[in-house]
Amino acid sequence: MSAAPLQPPAGEDPERHGYAALVSLGCLLVFGGVGFAAGGASQPPRTRSIHVVAHQYGYEPQVIHVNRGDTVRLTFSSSDVTHGFYLEGYDLDVTIHPLLPTVDLRHPSQPGKVEQVKEVTFTASREGKFRFRCSHTCGFLHPFMLGELIVGPNRLLPASMGMLLGLVLGGLLGLAIQGRRSKA
Repeated sequence: MSAAPLQPPAGEDPERHGYAALVSLGCLLVFGGVGFAAGGASQPPRTRSIHVVAHQYGYEPQVIHVNRGDTVRLTFSSSDVTHGFYLEGYDLDVTIHPLLPTVDLRHPSQPGKVEQVKEVTFTASREGKFRFRCSHTCGFLHPFMLGELIVGPNRLLPASMGMLLGLVLGGLLGLAIQGRRSKA
């Protein structure tokens, strides 16, 4: 079974529908491009200090948002047992002990080297989503102890908002063109 091609209603001018569709598409592209360009302007890098609380079986906050170039300073605490914090893509593995002000920091690329630190500092150098997970078995739901570091700026939101605006304005303009031509 094949679908019939879209046709304008009987008695309607097919050229009018094509012109309205082109106007709508043009508005969509123009406003989408403007939205994308506006999303490209990012904030200057700054220092973000975030305290992460590990507990069975999660993290608070579960999602960390920063911008590319930001210096991220993480401090940790555990409210119950020993937990880990392995951040994919950034060569960081932290062991968090309950009731201790320091954590054990190791870099998986440098085996055998462990430092005791009060905070972990790194630069968010790449945009994207990076998962962090518990790297120290902490109970039967340990594999589900996950979180995300999201490094922005998010250029998709301004672009999609621009496209939505373009679609709405293009649709209204297309309807106005159709209405004006049907009166003529």
